Amino acid sequence: MMFKRQAQTPTSSASITQAGMARSTKDWSKTTTSKPLEYGLASKGDTRLADHSNQESFFHTIQTRYLTHIGSFPSVPALDEQLSALSIASNNTYIPLSSTSTSQPSTPKPDLTTLQNILMDMRKLREGLLASNRLDDFAKTAYIFIARAAILMSHPESYFPSIRHLLYVLHKQNPLSNPEINELAGYLMLHLACSTNSYHDAYEVRQTFKVRDHRVDMAIRALVDGDYWLFWSTKKSVDGYKSKIMDRAVKDVRKHALKCVGSAYHAVEIEFLEGCTGREWEVLREEFTIAWEEDAGKIIIRKRPDAKGKNLNVRKEEKGEVKREVAEPVVKPKVDPIPKPKVEAPTGLAASRWAAPSNEGAQQKDNWTKWG
Repeated sequence: MMFKRQAQTPTSSASITQAGMARSTKDWSKTTTSKPLEYGLASKGDTRLADHSNQESFFHTIQTRYLTHIGSFPSVPALDEQLSALSIASNNTYIPLSSTSTSQPSTPKPDLTTLQNILMDMRKLREGLLASNRLDDFAKTAYIFIARAAILMSHPESYFPSIRHLLYVLHKQNPLSNPEINELAGYLMLHLACSTNSYHDAYEVRQTFKVRDHRVDMAIRALVDGDYWLFWSTKKSVDGYKSKIMDRAVKDVRKHALKCVGSAYHAVEIEFLEGCTGREWEVLREEFTIAWEEDAGKIIIRKRPDAKGKNLNVRKEEKGEVKREVAEPVVKPKVDPIPKPKVEAPTGLAASRWAAPSNEGAQQKDNWTKWG
């Protein structure tokens, strides 16, 4: 039987080796990664991803496509530019028009179609996992990968349901480790605070899962207190995943910092304003349409009022002396007092002891007339 099976083999070992070399030297970066894969959504009636073997093969395909696309960029800034351009409106970021003209010619143009299709494939896999009610280690690995990748792509529609499913559903059946709980719950806290301003819900997550991350606590405290200095310093100290989530609150923090500076100062240094907002002055003026003037390295927020129209004026003489001119007080003309009329002493009956005082009532006058 052994020799019979070998005789029925259609290809030789040399041909197998040659075919394997042909497959291994294939350039996977030139494949049509922008086209969506053949699976559909389970919510639309496609149940093929409910099968465990299809889920595993599909997940490895998504990983390959994602890592291939991420590795095709020559530098990290080029990759960050594409990831931020994927969801500009949702993460409150702003890309000035001048940056597109000064970009290097070697930087590839953003291919948003590829990332959007990868996100769609992640959604197909999530719906397949939900349809099969799979809560094993593979489901845990798939959900964590989807959550981290979607955070870097600034897509809360993908990472928010994944994190909630991991913490509130999968953790009850297949418990997560303490580092995984601390990481995922920290992401959820930042999302609630930075995206929806739900600070009460963020602290509730912290209490439920016993999160111990002082950087996450400082970021949320900075948003609650309106402390933009603490927000910028915390954003520099966190990792890339937390920084991406904090990007969703950047525009509101900048607007709050501009309001604080505008209400407290007449003029500030450009470096000070850029430190408060975390953005260059030229980009700030274009993004928020600021009408402040720039003069000799300073930003003139409001001009001081003139001293005209006041009683106390200060002027400098040619000799350098300062002379104070005080307005002369207004002298009112003297008015002669009105003379009081003289009152003559009463005589006769009016001077008698029976006379009634002039300020008494009519009833008293009648009484003394009867007595007299």
